[in-house]
Amino acid sequence: MTPLAISPPRSTPEPDVSSIPQDAATVPKSTTPQALTVCIYINKQANLGPYLDQKKVQQLPEHFGPERPSSVLQQAVQACIDCALQQKTVFSLIKQGYGGEMVSVSAFFEGKQHLLNLLAVNSIGYVLRFLKKLCRSLLCEHLFSNQPFQQYGTMSESVEVYEDGRIEAGRLPCQCMLQV
Repeated sequence: MTPLAISPPRSTPEPDVSSIPQDAATVPKSTTPQALTVCIYINKQANLGPYLDQKKVQQLPEHFGPERPSSVLQQAVQACIDCALQQKTVFSLIKQGYGGEMVSVSAFFEGKQHLLNLLAVNSIGYVLRFLKKLCRSLLCEHLFSNQPFQQYGTMSESVEVYEDGRIEAGRLPCQCMLQV
C-alpha cells in the first residue's frame, strides 16, 4: 500500500462583486474590519398615543447608539415596554422573531417577568422598518428617527407643515455610520 500524498489546498479566486449594488447595511470591502452601527433618536415631543407614558418617555436618553443594529433595536423596543402605561398591552404588540440569533426584551406583568425574542439583525433598514411598524401599532408614528429631532422650543426657520396638520422640525444629516 502506498501512502497518499496530500496536495496543498487550491486557492479559489474571489468572485467580482463590484457590480452588485450595496445598500446602507453592506459593509464596504476593506483591509480593516468595520462594524456597522446605527443611532436611533427619540422624539420626546411626539404624540405618544394611548399606550405610552409621557413622563417616562421624557426620562429616556436623546438617542440609542451608535451601536450594532440589533443592540439599538433591543434598546428601543425595551424602552417602549418600559415607558408603557400597561406593559402587558405594549408587550403584546411586539412581533417576536424566530430562527437565527436572538436578542431579548422583557416586561413585568401578572406578577412575573415575561421574555420576548427579537431577531438579532445587521441591517439599519430592518431596524427602521421594525420600529416604524411598532410605532404604528402604538399609535405614535413619529417617536423614532435615524436623524436628530430639533426641540420645538428651539426651532429655527426649517419647519415643515404637512397637509394633515403634522409639524416636523428640520433635521440634521443622517447619523448612521460605520465605525472601525
